[in-house]
Amino acid sequence: MRLTIINGSQRHPSQSGRVARFLAQEAERQGHFAQLEVVDLAELSLPFWDGDSQESKGTDWQVLEPKLAASDAYILITPEWSGMATPLLKQLLMNASVPVTGHKPALLVSVSAGINGVFPLGELMQSGNKNNKLVFIPANIIVRDVDEMLHPQPREAQLPHDIAIRERIDASLELLGHYARALQPLKEYRDPFRYGM
Repeated sequence: MRLTIINGSQRHPSQSGRVARFLAQEAERQGHFAQLEVVDLAELSLPFWDGDSQESKGTDWQVLEPKLAASDAYILITPEWSGMATPLLKQLLMNASVPVTGHKPALLVSVSAGINGVFPLGELMQSGNKNNKLVFIPANIIVRDVDEMLHPQPREAQLPHDIAIRERIDASLELLGHYARALQPLKEYRDPFRYGM
């Protein structure tokens, strides 16, 4: 199976990018996915889609779309900016369609420099999968105080919150692997109600 990890930060480099690379290492260690790729949206040009033409999604979308279509699962990472997910990640979710992401599992990850991080998850869960039919798994990760978390160091040097978030990451990646396997039969399903009921 193939996993695509999407860093939705519009900055390069970013703490979200560092978290994405950590998640990639952990996913590779667990072995649920034979292939994985980290996509940094800050390196792409995804213009605002006009809601109609495929061309308005930009040339980088033409490169990214086949990669997303080939994936069996996703991790979507967003920093919390003013209590919201990044516009670039929202644009990607608007660009995606059922043949690309439909009925495939996604793990949501929020990154915060402070003690919050919950608002982007609520925003994405409310509207981030309406037309693309992503399946957000019933687990999510909030990396709070990200500057202090997930650095390469021995367990005895890690803060209690760092240990806890690493354990949460391991459990969430395990669950994502199970969902990816379970949803394989639905990859080709096409909902007759494209935009909902």
